[in-house]
Amino acid sequence: MHHHTSRRRRVVTPIVACAIGLLLGSCGSSTPEMISVSYVCASPPADLAGCSVDTDCMTVAIGCYCGAQPVNGVARKYAPTARNCEDAAASSCALGCATQPKLVAQDGAMVDPGTLLGAHCDHSGASAVCKSYLPPAGGGSGDPGSGGW
Repeated sequence: MHHHTSRRRRVVTPIVACAIGLLLGSCGSSTPEMISVSYVCASPPADLAGCSVDTDCMTVAIGCYCGAQPVNGVARKYAPTARNCEDAAASSCALGCATQPKLVAQDGAMVDPGTLLGAHCDHSGASAVCKSYLPPAGGGSGDPGSGGW
């Protein structure tokens, strides 16, 4: 009987450990690109907007600005921290300039708040970077993870 209990314990223990690991994110099947990476807001990483493919990119609205609110493309792995940094910047912004009730994408498109903007991986420069843009009407390629930017 002891042998049966011991074998069950050896099978159940890894299963329970993996289940706990999945809850904590350490036993999942996520690729490194899908993991959120934190950084200090005052010194963002050099590859904040780095990408390889369009799905590496998301949009983040700049928190402290003048004129229309800029919406930039950032690497998906940094997007949660970038949003938190921009929210913090918005709460303490003291530029003293006028803002407009508009959003502006990196492609120059100026739109009303609530308009879905997308982000894509732009390979036109020396290194590929995420950039925001206004998708064509009916294109459906906006960034739903951006909160409607």
